[in-house]
Amino acid sequence: MRFNILKSLLKDSEADSINISIPIMSTQKLFRSVGWRYNIGPLIKNINQYIKHNLQSNAYDLVWVDKAKFVTPETAKLLRNAARMLVHFTPDPAFAYHRSTLFYKHIHLYDLCVTTKSYEIANYYDAGVKELLLTSQGYDPSVHKPITDTAKSGVCFLGHFEEERGEIIQELLNNEITVKLAGIKWGSFARKNCDNKYLVYYGDGVYGDKYAKLISGSLIGLGLLSKWVPELHTTRTFEIPACGTALLTEVNKETRQFFTEEEAIFFDNSSQIPSLIKYYLENNAELSAIAQRGSKRVLSSGYDYRSIVETILRKVCVYEE
Repeated sequence: MRFNILKSLLKDSEADSINISIPIMSTQKLFRSVGWRYNIGPLIKNINQYIKHNLQSNAYDLVWVDKAKFVTPETAKLLRNAARMLVHFTPDPAFAYHRSTLFYKHIHLYDLCVTTKSYEIANYYDAGVKELLLTSQGYDPSVHKPITDTAKSGVCFLGHFEEERGEIIQELLNNEITVKLAGIKWGSFARKNCDNKYLVYYGDGVYGDKYAKLISGSLIGLGLLSKWVPELHTTRTFEIPACGTALLTEVNKETRQFFTEEEAIFFDNSSQIPSLIKYYLENNAELSAIAQRGSKRVLSSGYDYRSIVETILRKVCVYEE
């Protein structure tokens, strides 16, 4: 996706793409698992050989590396020598999660590293980053947009299972609030509630238009934050309002930076969630107004992926309108 945005922004430039999913999928499953977990073995070898083989020039104006978790220092040096500007981008945690000693060994080679995780800023500098840019997560306007052919109903949550999230969803069901649920690791929870008429379970995940349609068809979207890492916002923070649905999320310095109390529904403590939802479900006009204002905020504030990439390109002086 980001490569397509780069191509569209730098339309008068020649662009090459190296898709490492090709060597990943051609590696035996056992070695994929070992490489993914420990950053060693045939997976790492295959990926780096593939990058070297497909490097088409030694004089790029820009080399953009997405998620360099598997890139060895040797390969990173080749990229460094082939680029006037070398940029690393990841929307994921690179220190609290998705750790990679390979990345830490060559982080100093990048002219700019881009993160969406404010809680990892100190980690980047401790690891030797030259320059760091903090951006928000974002949304894709071609995907995350209002899509609904029926009246909105209920509450939705799309994301992986965590104990705290399970407790919240269970409390909503106990309060007879309809919840549309999708994400990995919810199987046991869904089986336990298989006879609960208030749970609508969509399995491990929904994607593309189905994802947007599920959010769009809900009155409230839960923007629950992970407790596995100290995140302060997620992609859903923007995807839910972009789909025309009211966002209910935890109040913190980042969510309050993105939205006012007139543009999203905030809670300080998860125990407040059922009563907040019940209130707004009974006050539809007020809820609809919040959804409209939240959507307007997201659409007008540069939280789409194209605007984020534009900001990065301006930072490294390779883009002008």
